Amino acid sequence: MGAGRVTRILLEGLARKNCLPERIMVTDTNPDVLKNLAEKFPSIEPTNQVDESMSNADFLFISLHPPVVGEMLHNIVPFLGEKTTIVSLAPKIKIATINQLTGASRSVIRMIPNAASYVNEGYNPVVFGSSCPENIRKKFTELMVALGQMPEVPEEMLEAYTVITAMGPTYLWFQLAELIHLAQTFGLTQKDATDAVLPMAEGAAKIMKKSDLTPEAVMDLVPVKPLADKEEAIREMYNGSLTGLYEKLTS
Repeated sequence: MGAGRVTRILLEGLARKNCLPERIMVTDTNPDVLKNLAEKFPSIEPTNQVDESMSNADFLFISLHPPVVGEMLHNIVPFLGEKTTIVSLAPKIKIATINQLTGASRSVIRMIPNAASYVNEGYNPVVFGSSCPENIRKKFTELMVALGQMPEVPEEMLEAYTVITAMGPTYLWFQLAELIHLAQTFGLTQKDATDAVLPMAEGAAKIMKKSDLTPEAVMDLVPVKPLADKEEAIREMYNGSLTGLYEKLTS
């Protein structure tokens, strides 16, 4: 349910690994969004309505913004099959709330997708509800592992992951794009600029992960820091904006 960005990311990641399920139904109230998605993935069955056709679904993925999830769940309950597992991709809406709206015994899974799932490099924390049996957990894991890492985490941590991993790429992408643009103004071609900046960023991340150095020691490896006088202001922007967002998601 929902044919927007997150659905497109998941379908692309599965398609790249030839792991798309045999049958995929996608519903959305926006016909243009559905049309665009169907053009990209011809095997899906697009529909703009909810009806009995979804009653045989193994998994029902909820790819909608949190404010509309509750109303949508209330509306689809009459059409849910007894064995359908609900997979919520939204922050804020707890498993207990979903169970309250759809039945306490129903299998429910929550996952917070990461955009890198598009190229099978995602970091997608998951929570399995207490009513979710082992065979469903295994089936879901076998399907979604193609998207990247999928650590099982406590539900109370999902909103933290939303801010840090789901939205995390947006804190970095514009900076990388600006470096690529700047390199071109210095005389590099677009290809040379891209070939330089992106491996540099990958290597910088790997140093922090693999070197066994503290973050402070890693940052000390380069003696010249052109943005040193801006770092404190950037940290304050991160702390102010992201703390406020986290508090909004958990309130």
